[in-house]
Amino acid sequence: MTPRLFKFSTALATLVVGAVFVLSPAQSAELDQRAGQRDRGEYIFHLSGCVGCHTDKKGGGKFLAGGRPFKTDFGTFYSPNITPDQKTGLGDWTFENFQTALRDGVSPSGENYFPSFPYTSYTHMTTGDIKDLWVYLQSIPKVERANQDHDLNMPYGWRWTVTIWKALYLDKGAKPDWSRGRYVTEALAHCQECHTPRNFLGGSKGQMAFAGTKRNPEGVVIPNITPDKKTGVGKWDSSDFDLLFTIGMLPDTDFVGGAMSESISHTTSKMTKQDRQAMIKYLKQLAPIENRVKAEKPPKTNDEEW
Repeated sequence: MTPRLFKFSTALATLVVGAVFVLSPAQSAELDQRAGQRDRGEYIFHLSGCVGCHTDKKGGGKFLAGGRPFKTDFGTFYSPNITPDQKTGLGDWTFENFQTALRDGVSPSGENYFPSFPYTSYTHMTTGDIKDLWVYLQSIPKVERANQDHDLNMPYGWRWTVTIWKALYLDKGAKPDWSRGRYVTEALAHCQECHTPRNFLGGSKGQMAFAGTKRNPEGVVIPNITPDKKTGVGKWDSSDFDLLFTIGMLPDTDFVGGAMSESISHTTSKMTKQDRQAMIKYLKQLAPIENRVKAEKPPKTNDEEW
């Protein structure tokens, strides 16, 4: 071995030995725990549908930098930047700020968030899942992009009125008695936010949960997904749901589009088999509600195919 090679080998060995002593068992365990939290947080992130709302894909926006417009009967909402950027994202937030946003719908400055942000569902998340999600969001690339002000009709743009709205419609806090299926469906995937009709104030009509609506806040038809055999999905079996949630195919072999296509791409297709089955089981045991929101297809003739 040449003197130069010997010196290099000695230096490399010193670095390796030094690294072993620098990283104590406790520190290694902490790093492993952090990595585990990040992985779990990424899974919660997908189940919660964050990417679809907080990335303006059509506008060429960067990952989670916000700016996606949501045109509703109340005006246009724009999603915020949730990257860890110090100036324009969540970079100067604490975990307590984050948990308060999800649980109470309140910003670090004490302002109400509008319920276009589905904290009415996220409020039911467990503290552990919120912590894991927070760790994941801190790990993504920072993007400096200022948030865009909402363009709302009067009086819906007055944030102080949301305090009254919350008193009427926000049921705060985690629900430890919920089954896994209900938790995945309602707290994380927040399916009821779209599939439940709303009143003129944007409050969900709880007695019609999951029964669909002829016009949701974005002005589109949302189907009835209760087990009603006439107007819902009562004739579906578990394999029909599984095909929908994995590849977006309906029992008639058509494929879903729009927001549901996004939900499948970003959320349900990324679920574990166990969570997907738990969600299917929960949906199948909902109370059937007869509520026709779509016109039935006319019967086929010999000259027609659908």
